[in-house]
Amino acid sequence: MKKWKKILRWIIVKLNKSRMSKETKTQRACGIYRTAKQYIFLTGYGKTGIGYSMSYPIKFAPIDCDDVEFNNAFGEVFIASNRDKYSELTSAQLIKAMKQRSWRQLHNQSAYIHVRQDDEEIKVLPSMCKNNEWDYEHSLTFDIGKNSIYDIVSEARKLLDSIEID
Repeated sequence: MKKWKKILRWIIVKLNKSRMSKETKTQRACGIYRTAKQYIFLTGYGKTGIGYSMSYPIKFAPIDCDDVEFNNAFGEVFIASNRDKYSELTSAQLIKAMKQRSWRQLHNQSAYIHVRQDDEEIKVLPSMCKNNEWDYEHSLTFDIGKNSIYDIVSEARKLLDSIEID
């Protein structure tokens, strides 16, 4: 009987190790809104059942900023998303921290992209804000080993700027 328990324990350990090895090692995310006056960068933390929770740090950049300023703001929030600790914000707290009046106004008067890294791959997914749906047709995928982070950020900005807002 003890032998079977040892074998069963060994199998369970092996199964758990194989499951752990298949999980992604690096997960980062951020969201970027483009309004008529500025870019708003949100830090994404930990996958939840419906996606990432957005929180601090929140960065702002003017709409006419140069690539260096845009890259710096992006880098700060994207790297910060790899931290384990963050403060959960309610929807009302988040919209206030973003210096916006309401979610409806933000969605009607802005464009949005979600940038996500899973190990060696970065995906950029634009949103059709008025419909509150993802635009999978125009999404971008990059291999970190083949593309530089500056090229990825540049393409993400071009995609965000190409989305028409009212």
